[in-house]
Amino acid sequence: MEAIEKMIPNSSNGTPMSAEHERRYIYFKVKFNNFRNVSGSTENAVIDREELSECECVLCLPDSYTDDGDETQLILSFHGAGSTVCEAEKKIGGVHYVSKCIDAGYAALDVAGAAPSGLTLGCPEHIFAIYKAYKYAVKHYNLSERVLVSGASMGGHVAMNFINTFPSIVISAGLIYPRLNIDGVTVGDHYCIGTWDKRSNVGADGKTTYDRIIDWYHFPSGEWCEKNTIGFNPYKVRSFINSDGERVVIPPCPIKIWQGTADKTVDPVMVEEFVSSVHRGGCYAELHLMEGVGHKMNDFMKEELLLWFNRFI
Repeated sequence: MEAIEKMIPNSSNGTPMSAEHERRYIYFKVKFNNFRNVSGSTENAVIDREELSECECVLCLPDSYTDDGDETQLILSFHGAGSTVCEAEKKIGGVHYVSKCIDAGYAALDVAGAAPSGLTLGCPEHIFAIYKAYKYAVKHYNLSERVLVSGASMGGHVAMNFINTFPSIVISAGLIYPRLNIDGVTVGDHYCIGTWDKRSNVGADGKTTYDRIIDWYHFPSGEWCEKNTIGFNPYKVRSFINSDGERVVIPPCPIKIWQGTADKTVDPVMVEEFVSSVHRGGCYAELHLMEGVGHKMNDFMKEELLLWFNRFI
């Protein structure tokens, strides 16, 4: 069942977003299977099973949307760890990142995290829930089947995991200060901290980001398990080590990234290394590195994101 709300959405602290104007938001829920078997069982039996969870989603259509005629281009825009999608709290996740795109005629969709906390790290269950929401949106509305993808912070991690899992439906990606590695990496003499390293910032549930990685990626005995992150760690997906000992990443679509040099949450060195790794593979990536900018989106980024997406539509 859907709910349509005409409103100004709330920010993460529960107050109306001063930069947003009133729009219509369509809230709906999808069910997804949260069961995963990572043991590699060889039993002669059916070991898969249905363990369904429900996930809240939000879709925003532009004023120019029509049910017939030309389809409206859809953007999947993913929120970071400090946000979520929730009708009761008037929260729209990452949809507000692409507000200028909505004003220009694009539609936008985001999905709450797969875990009960609503926080998102791009684990497999969450990516599959996003795909279910995408299928619902294009079935019930006159929207494009091939999508543009955006995401900020942890939403950048989600975006890359979605792109790598469902490459055939993605046209291009625009990422804002994205977190792109789970386990961390050394670049030159500099260590870029990974999500796995984050053992502070205890949440309301008493868990740290480190604890959630253990749970969401099914790490046995609480220890790092490379196998359990295959396909869901952007810096290592579609990649190899070249003859010079450098990592090469080959993403399935063009990418542009906006990153501030003063960001204390996402390491700018890691973002530069990711773009360099894409260039080593001869693939297309742009980086707009902004001097003195921290971990916060601004209108300048929103405007450039629209210009980037306009290249492909």
